[in-house]
Amino acid sequence: MGEGFEYLEHTADLKFRSRGRTLGEAFENAGLALFTAITDLSKVEARENRRITLEAEELDMLLHDFLSELIYLFSAEEMLFSGFKADIVKIDTYQLHATVSGEKIDRKKHLLQKEVKAATFHDMKIEQGLDGWVIEVVCDT
Repeated sequence: MGEGFEYLEHTADLKFRSRGRTLGEAFENAGLALFTAITDLSKVEARENRRITLEAEELDMLLHDFLSELIYLFSAEEMLFSGFKADIVKIDTYQLHATVSGEKIDRKKHLLQKEVKAATFHDMKIEQGLDGWVIEVVCDT
C-alpha cells in the first residue's frame, strides 16, 4: 500500500482505494494511485503545474470528472503527474480547485506500465468515516 492508497483485486481493470483526512486529500491520493499505476513516479519531476477547476452536483461526478481530466492531460498532452493538491468546497454544488504538477513524458526516462483509458462509475464509492474519507474507483485499462 502507498501512503494514502492501495490497489484492489479486479479481473481486468485498475481498481484502487484512496484515503484522506479531508475529501481533498482523498482526491489527491486518487490521482497519485492513478499515476503510480501508469509509471514510476520517482522519475517524474514537478516541472510544470496545471490548474484544474471543476464543479458538479454530486461527489461521484466530481471524482469522475477529476480523474477524467487527469487521463485527458495524460493522453492529449502526454503529461505525467506526481504532485497533487486539491481543495473541495460545497456551496450550492461541489467545487474542486486542484493543482497538479509533473512533466511531459520522456520515453528515455519514463517507462509506461499501464494504459488507463477512462474512469468509470462502476463500483465507485465515496464515504466519510470517523478517520476521514475513503474512495474506491475502477478505471478501464
